[in-house]
Amino acid sequence: MKAQIIFGTIVLLGMTLCAVAAEKRTYPCHRLAQTPALDGKLDDAAWKDSPDATGFYIYKAGGSDKYALEKQTCFKAGWTEDALYIAVRAEESAPEKLMTAAKDNGEVWGDDSIELFFFPAAARNYTQLVVNSAGRRYNGRGYESINLLDWEAKAVVDKTEWRVELRIPFAVLMAQSPKEGDEWAVNIARNLLTGPDGERHTCWPLLQAGFHDAPNFGRFVFKGAAGDKVTEEEKINGSYVLDMQREVRELADMAGKYEQELDEAQKSEKMQAEAEELRRTWEQAAKAVNTTNTLPDMRELRTALQTSASLVSTNLQQKSDDCIGRGMLETLFKD
Repeated sequence: MKAQIIFGTIVLLGMTLCAVAAEKRTYPCHRLAQTPALDGKLDDAAWKDSPDATGFYIYKAGGSDKYALEKQTCFKAGWTEDALYIAVRAEESAPEKLMTAAKDNGEVWGDDSIELFFFPAAARNYTQLVVNSAGRRYNGRGYESINLLDWEAKAVVDKTEWRVELRIPFAVLMAQSPKEGDEWAVNIARNLLTGPDGERHTCWPLLQAGFHDAPNFGRFVFKGAAGDKVTEEEKINGSYVLDMQREVRELADMAGKYEQELDEAQKSEKMQAEAEELRRTWEQAAKAVNTTNTLPDMRELRTALQTSASLVSTNLQQKSDDCIGRGMLETLFKD
């Protein structure tokens, strides 16, 4: 009997894990009270109640549950009687390096760009739209290019991000105006050429076989007027926030050790500035951990992780060990 109970528990656990793995990312796409101004600013009243979705995954063949860390992407969406509206923010610390070589209906996906895929329930195939940071566009149906640019996109580049705002008539997507409760398969993805190399391709759904992996697209659920934005964002982005919290907590658990050892490194004139900077980062990581039952602040977690990871070459722990090691050598061989 005991063995049967244990076996049953294992089966139920396996079923639960499979259900979690199979769950599609879902976004509540609300009907807009007014039409957004298509200017790429994303600051008009039409967007104020639409929830933000973020936590793009680093794409890897076969699937990857690692989130982009240095340059995240977020979007919001809404609809009117005749069109779908999408607003995307792409974090960018080196806007002067953005690649914009392609022309309209050229290989826009080879630039710094956003790719959008929509598969309405009644459509025969999915539609692919691509827009780069200069606002140049490409469209395809499945894997085939189509000479159709009956949709609008406005891109704006700032010092810390580039943004794009799109208006996509439902006719372009081979769809009728949706009804409340309708669901569409959707993928929103990003091509990043400015680095880091590890974040070259990112996507909102957890894809297995490239950006065209339609069976693993996320879901837009069409709804009426927007409701509780804060609650919706907690639901949409909850797993991403909790993953960041786990990573920051792992860093914070080591902070005490490095605080003490970096004290010694700070005594070296050559190492002082580096050791102080590393100490501040460890302190920031420890401070960002929220021990209450509520979700911690996403921006604080992001800042702690971005500051601490030194994403291209080495991580905070390695840098700290290196700093301490060089400080000890200097002490040992000091005249």
